[in-house]
Amino acid sequence: MHLANSGKILVVVHGPGRGRDVPTGRVFLSRLRETDPQFARRLSVHATGSGPADLSGVALVLFWLGDPLHLKYPECYAEAAAIADAARERRIPLLNPPEGLSNTSKAAQAAIWAGAGIPSAAARLVNSADELLSAYDKFNGDCLVRSNVEHTQRDVSILRSARDAHEASANCAFPAVVIRLHDVRREYRAAGEDPHSLYARFHHKARAFVFRDKVIPSHLFFSRSMIVGLDNSLFAREARPRRRMARACGFRRDLFQEIIDEDLRYFGSNLSCKPVLSRAVRELGLDFAAVDYSIRPDGSPILWEANPYFYLPAGQASVLSTERHAVERVNQSLDWMAEQLRAAVPELVA
Repeated sequence: MHLANSGKILVVVHGPGRGRDVPTGRVFLSRLRETDPQFARRLSVHATGSGPADLSGVALVLFWLGDPLHLKYPECYAEAAAIADAARERRIPLLNPPEGLSNTSKAAQAAIWAGAGIPSAAARLVNSADELLSAYDKFNGDCLVRSNVEHTQRDVSILRSARDAHEASANCAFPAVVIRLHDVRREYRAAGEDPHSLYARFHHKARAFVFRDKVIPSHLFFSRSMIVGLDNSLFAREARPRRRMARACGFRRDLFQEIIDEDLRYFGSNLSCKPVLSRAVRELGLDFAAVDYSIRPDGSPILWEANPYFYLPAGQASVLSTERHAVERVNQSLDWMAEQLRAAVPELVA
């Protein structure tokens, strides 16, 4: 036996043409080389399709692969599963093992969370127009239709009526997933919250980073759309040149400062929902993920999705970087991730 500080951390990624590049990988490694070059040198990358993985001297195996792995990248899944089996035989611990990375399709994730009692949006996999219409009828309320395997918001349709459902069923690319929408903005209004509050005026989505039992906030977006993302967020709107010019002339400054302040407050908060978010990731068989959710009027969360292959841009590239103190925030998040990775390495390596 020898000390783990001489052991490698094997990072398994997609080989060229076999899957997406790690979206946060370069930013993370750049920061790690700057803050802890000795630890950074312990990371050894194995690309799928490059031959057998060498596990000699490996203290930990980290699978940083696209998901849902089995559905989207079956060849990489088979190779990753073989590496995982070999590592387990050597009692080498794993992070985000391939079977966990295969649980994150929208339908599978929703079923796992429902079975575990995790507060989340119900979803149903549909393979035909008839199944889509049946799912919409069963949910009996606003729904959205989207890809079952993608984290992006392309080709997402909101269904608010039977007419919407019939139109979607005629144009949808199957398989797809129908997800029951929860209008959290309406919940704030119904609860008698201040009608001038951001949560009663806009839809919102919060994100937190989860690494086992550790959780930190990431960002909080507001939008006029029920499907909240960066591109349709108020931040993206306020970053446009015309909006900047309007603020310089004294227009809409209050709303701008309000959304900045609330995002900063969220980033600095001690989340009361940490146990729920941590358990949600654990139930999927994962060790780390970015979890998107909304905060209900009573402070409880409703989860939308867990993304183990999240994108965290360099602070300078973040929307409204200066106003949101994004450089400092991203560096704090990356340093936290490095800290969790160090803590995951066992003390001794065979």
